[in-house]
Amino acid sequence: MESILQADIFFFITTIFVVILIVISCIIGFYLIKSVRNFSSMSKTLKDAVDDTDGELREIGSHIQQNPFFTFLFGRKKSRESKSKKHTTKS
Repeated sequence: MESILQADIFFFITTIFVVILIVISCIIGFYLIKSVRNFSSMSKTLKDAVDDTDGELREIGSHIQQNPFFTFLFGRKKSRESKSKKHTTKS
């Protein structure tokens, strides 16, 4: 009789512990999902900002390269065809 009582106490304590673990796991899962969604939102916002900035910087770079003062200082950009013709050798 005493062993059955001890077994009942063991299972009762184990059940309470498992319920507490499940509740804690649910709370941690809730906050984990919430932070992953927040991170995803921040990542999308950051990606959009980087894409916009990339386009603006390329536009500014093309304006600078078309500037007469820039071409005076650095010259015009050579095409790839003229570079490849210089490196060909006759056999």
